[in-house]
Amino acid sequence: MKDKIVICIDIGGSHIAAASLKKEFHRFIPIKKAKGPVDSAANRETILAQWDNIIQSIWDVHNQDIQNMIIAIPGPFDYENGICLMDGMHKYQTLLHMDIKSHFLTQYAVPSENIKFINDAEAFLLGEIYHHNLQKKHIVGLSLGTGLGSACYNGSEVKDLNYGSAPFRAGIAEDYISTRGMLEYLRQQGIEGIVHIKALVDTETLANERAAAFSFLAKALVDFIKLHILPLKPDGLILGGSIAKAHHLFLPAVQKEIDISIYIASFNDWNLFLGLATSFSNL
Repeated sequence: MKDKIVICIDIGGSHIAAASLKKEFHRFIPIKKAKGPVDSAANRETILAQWDNIIQSIWDVHNQDIQNMIIAIPGPFDYENGICLMDGMHKYQTLLHMDIKSHFLTQYAVPSENIKFINDAEAFLLGEIYHHNLQKKHIVGLSLGTGLGSACYNGSEVKDLNYGSAPFRAGIAEDYISTRGMLEYLRQQGIEGIVHIKALVDTETLANERAAAFSFLAKALVDFIKLHILPLKPDGLILGGSIAKAHHLFLPAVQKEIDISIYIASFNDWNLFLGLATSFSNL
């Protein structure tokens, strides 16, 4: 009897990661993973080539033994039918209305009914619930990165909140709580030339700019949590995404204003993949 292999894929605004897992006695065993950058502002052909380069590296190890494929991807997206609906989201614009599921069906020999799509914020939260052992709690997850992902776990299932598009200040939440929001704030202060948060965090000579940007983020996050998260009455909040890796620069200010348990994500891809695989009981 062949091993039951599942391939899990995490597609973000600037990266793709993929992994294979083997099911043994009702649990999943990690096998292999790969990760690479994605230019989500590129043309369709370039984006798909970047995706397939990583996925194929996993597929080639197992080939016909792979029976299921689970893809975590940002919204707006038709998760049931695999259609990209991202429009004006500053990522994957060239994939608008594309049948992503058909692409995977063409590239990989997995039955249509065994290809599942899930919101990336839901996937992130599933992985962290698994990691922090919070299966019996009511938890909200926020992913701070290229955009703002949000999801809620009620003790049995997870659902996308789509709060990145929620009304906030003079626009929507993602206009403020994201890489784009932080860099735009700096530009409004006359600070040009900083193109990503990693440079802001790692460059010693940008101490003043770093302090200003993360102070802006902390204040926006506090206001957002009070407006949209606390009314949900969660037991706790999990923060993930690339910006949360620098949590020491903004979390203390947030915790002074918010009386709720805040957990930082594990930043371990395997937790996300294990959460994805175990969430589909029919695999």
